Amino acid sequence: MAPHAKEARMIVNNASDTAMSAYANASLRKTSSSTDNASTAATQANQSNQADDSTGWVSLSSKSVGYSHSIANYTPYFPARSGMTADALVLGVSQPGAVSSSKGLSFPDVASDARSRMDSKYALMKSGGKPYDGSDTDRNSLMGDLDRRSLYAVATNQGGQFSAEEQAAAKGLMRQQERLATGYYSGPADQQKNFTDPYANDPVGRAKAALAFLENMSPEEKTAPQWLVQHQTLSDALAQTGSDTDTSETKKDKGHFHNLSEILAGIDTDGSQEDQSAVTVD
Repeated sequence: MAPHAKEARMIVNNASDTAMSAYANASLRKTSSSTDNASTAATQANQSNQADDSTGWVSLSSKSVGYSHSIANYTPYFPARSGMTADALVLGVSQPGAVSSSKGLSFPDVASDARSRMDSKYALMKSGGKPYDGSDTDRNSLMGDLDRRSLYAVATNQGGQFSAEEQAAAKGLMRQQERLATGYYSGPADQQKNFTDPYANDPVGRAKAALAFLENMSPEEKTAPQWLVQHQTLSDALAQTGSDTDTSETKKDKGHFHNLSEILAGIDTDGSQEDQSAVTVD
């Protein structure tokens, strides 16, 4: 890895314009009541489709916008080969629970799907005249369309079908997502100057970001013993300081937060260790 260093689609609501146009045309042509009824039914069906997934169109639209912003913000830290993207990896920074490659699949099938996708990428690189070379850019290209659940299948060698190098690469990418999500830079050295830690001098905010990240991990990750330990560590630390809105002086005792790298160390199982420094809340 370099120094410590979605596919999202914008949804455009054309329903209002369509409905207004249909209404105006219907009025001008003085269409029959049966036509009006059909138009009403079509409009209702369109509204139903927009509210699909029980979230409603507005929520889905907001989510898509959020995904787009996340991809735009973190893409520079996951460079990929020309013609390839790492959108799933980028989205995993702010949305670790987002599913794309693993959607609707059992965990064994997630692993098989990841194996197939990676094999296709290997073949594509080779046919392009430059086989996979293990660089960060090639790693991002190889696994660029794997959501976090798929990465976890590779990292844990689900089905015994991934090499030690592939497992380490997946673990490294998951670690990179975690670090960026909690304000620690992880990516190409030449991009570090463009990164701003959103939690500088705000260890409570950093701890809350880490807790939110843990709570949105894939279901399989949450079954790992270290997940509960990490979650409890963060929850207990935050409980010591009280909430941001609590004005009680008795709950403003100084709290102590281990470096998030330490708290999340259970995820980093490839043998590497991060700085074990600590931060104190004023």
